[in-house]
Amino acid sequence: MQKKRNAIFIKILLILLGIGFLFPLYWMLMMSFKNHLEITVNPFGLPKEWIFTNYTKALEKMRFLPALKNSLIYTTGTCLLALTLGAMAAYAISRMGWKYENHARTVFMMGLVIPMQLVMIPLYTIVHNLGLKNSALGVILPYTAFQLPSTILMFYAFLRGIPKELEEAARIDGCNVYQCFLKIILPTLKPALATRFVLIFMNIWNEYNLALILANTSSKTPLTIELNKFFVTLVGSPNWGYIGAAMILSSLPAIIVYTFGNRQIENALTVGAILK
Repeated sequence: MQKKRNAIFIKILLILLGIGFLFPLYWMLMMSFKNHLEITVNPFGLPKEWIFTNYTKALEKMRFLPALKNSLIYTTGTCLLALTLGAMAAYAISRMGWKYENHARTVFMMGLVIPMQLVMIPLYTIVHNLGLKNSALGVILPYTAFQLPSTILMFYAFLRGIPKELEEAARIDGCNVYQCFLKIILPTLKPALATRFVLIFMNIWNEYNLALILANTSSKTPLTIELNKFFVTLVGSPNWGYIGAAMILSSLPAIIVYTFGNRQIENALTVGAILK
């Protein structure tokens, strides 16, 4: 009986936590279909009159499509580069058995404890001196550098659980190290690759600080910067319906990715549990 009571209590607690996490999304969605007066009088309830023009007005007042394109370029480019380099580095330090593999793993682990804010000024100087400021590559490369340590260590933990007999059998059949990586390791890494893709996408899509200093021209700004500019234009006479619509539009890609990849987020906990 005590175990049943504890299980019921935990379920109720989890339901309440879920409602608490989902409520801001619900509030934002309802706000996007109301006029300014109804938001003030009835902030949390369903709209009495559903106003869909908030979305068209938000699209008109903010540079949504160019900013969406930039965000997709930065996010997709970072995901592909971080996953490719991370898989290769993790394979090297976990399976190839070379002399300094432990030192290399220590270096990657040190990358987890370096805060982004600490290196923003030197990073800006490097990107500017290389002529990459306000370019897609100038944003993707720093993003990739910050995502690589956690990506490599997650893949390293995953690869340690794969029996080496698979590669030995492949070498007996004539595969070299590159063929072993492409034909044996990468297919086995699919769950970890999907997990990291979702996590990296969520992190980069919502990133603001680096984008503010590395891509601050109007043609290169991602959605986070453009959304902030949109808020500034409404200061003094805020229309919360427009703001809610703009926030829903900006959040929609991340919500879609999370909806289809939430199972992979759960798998990340299992993969991380075996990290040593």
